[in-house]
Amino acid sequence: MWVDCSGGYRCPGLVMAWRRAADGWEAQVAVVRGKTVVVQWAPAAALHLVTDDGLDR
Repeated sequence: MWVDCSGGYRCPGLVMAWRRAADGWEAQVAVVRGKTVVVQWAPAAALHLVTDDGLDR
């Protein structure tokens, strides 16, 4: 998944769990920021699927 991060950037992340909050669904994600991994809760609207860019291996 891509996760919306501060500054308008998208960071790579891994969804580890889901929960229902008062204003919708949230995912617990591990997000890579530089050389650090941060575990946080993010609203579902901040998550974006990774799509195939069509590059060959």
